[in-house]
Amino acid sequence: MLTSEDHRQLAERCIRLAKECTKQGVTEYLMTLAGNYLELAERALRLREPATAVRRKHIKIVQKE
Repeated sequence: MLTSEDHRQLAERCIRLAKECTKQGVTEYLMTLAGNYLELAERALRLREPATAVRRKHIKIVQKE
C-alpha cells in the first residue's frame, strides 16, 4: 500500500512531466493524474490520523492502569 508521501512524489513526477510535454492533451492528462495523486495523499493522511489518535489514547489508558 502506498503512503501519503509516495502519492505526493508521484504527483510531483506527473507535474514535472507535464511541464516538459509539448502535446496539450497529454499535459492535461498528466495534470489531472497529479491532482488525483494529491487527493489520494490527503485521503491517506486522513485515514492514518484517527488510527494514530486512537492508538495514543489506548496507550495512555493502559499506562494509567
